[in-house]
Amino acid sequence: MTIASTCSTNSTPTVSNGGVSITQPAGNKSTWAARNPGWPVMPPRQPLSAAEKEHRRAEAVSRQISAAQRKDRDALLNEAVRSLADELEAKVQVIATMHNIMHEKVKKLLGGHKYYRNPRSTQLANAIVHDKAHEVNEGRARGEKLSLQQIRDLARVDPKYQEMTQDEKDELLRALTEYRALKNTSVRATNSAAARDAQSTLEHVFKILDGLALRTGIYVCLFATRGHVYDSSQPFWYGTDNVMDFWEDVLDVEPDELVRKLEQWACTQGKNIEEHNSVEGMQRLCARMLNSGLRIVAKKKIRINFINFEVAIKEKYGIDLLGWPEDVPFQSLRAIINAEHLRTLRDALKAGTCCWAHMSRQQCLEYQERLKERRGAGEVVGKPRKKRSDVGRKRRRTAGGKGLKSATIIESSSEESSSTCGEDDL
Repeated sequence: MTIASTCSTNSTPTVSNGGVSITQPAGNKSTWAARNPGWPVMPPRQPLSAAEKEHRRAEAVSRQISAAQRKDRDALLNEAVRSLADELEAKVQVIATMHNIMHEKVKKLLGGHKYYRNPRSTQLANAIVHDKAHEVNEGRARGEKLSLQQIRDLARVDPKYQEMTQDEKDELLRALTEYRALKNTSVRATNSAAARDAQSTLEHVFKILDGLALRTGIYVCLFATRGHVYDSSQPFWYGTDNVMDFWEDVLDVEPDELVRKLEQWACTQGKNIEEHNSVEGMQRLCARMLNSGLRIVAKKKIRINFINFEVAIKEKYGIDLLGWPEDVPFQSLRAIINAEHLRTLRDALKAGTCCWAHMSRQQCLEYQERLKERRGAGEVVGKPRKKRSDVGRKRRRTAGGKGLKSATIIESSSEESSSTCGEDDL
């Protein structure tokens, strides 16, 4: 794994009391914030004063003492847990022998489940602290702001938080939710801050993927690079186990060479946020996600066919597209030119609320019955392929002595039409 280096830059935003400011940077392209004028900017941290440095050193000494004490406690706990594990292993062997089963099955029955929790929603206590912090720290200079514990103590005795109506609680929760969303989508003010953010976030992702690969045995590879020549982030590549051998064995390219080519390509793009969210870009992204998901579910090299979707996809393969946004018309992506509609569809595809799924056998039978009733009523389901203009007439032979195949009338799109349809080939 390549470790990114950082460097300083010359762009400084306007600092607001909420921690995020919306500025108009100078007309240069040296930083990500400068290339995205009008977007909220996360202000960089200011250097510590002498008093703050002394306070930090005192806290570091205190943490070292606490760490030593915690280490002793952890050693005792580990010894107790190790002793318990030995006793448990012996009892597992006894139970396995008694019931004539493998001891792995006993272990699986004991604790073979991994519980995952969804992220917690915004809590009222955090919303109260956020509101109080904005109230008491507004206008204070760095180093003079109250600590989190002080703010909690003030909020605990503040009478306005004691008897709140439901509307007041909802307003505090909404304010905190908006602040978190703004902070999460704000751009870094300097190249060095952006590089540190990229490095720390990727290292966290790598640890998560290492644990996932250990638990499930999956293979993961990841490539990341800067998006502009002025950015100071260095290219990253990461792979679990020996997955990087794939690039050398199958594609005959080393990961270092691949990530450098990715860096060159990204730097030549040099796009900002608005350019990434252009109509053409979102059309290509949505088409790519839809076609990729369809191929994974169908396990065939096909593409979505909007015109003959009911016949070419749903009836033929028994696959349905669930969660399509209601306010977005179901039509070719090239025909959707409303940026808000494309953004809604893109977010739904990324979140997984719009996805492909196999229909059950009962659903397939019921759907075929509905199509049969519609056809029996004289309705034309889908759009039939056009007949050849020279159908019924003899065509000349080719030089090789093989005649051209005659066209056939098809009531619905064939697999070839759905797999090679240029309707959405963006």
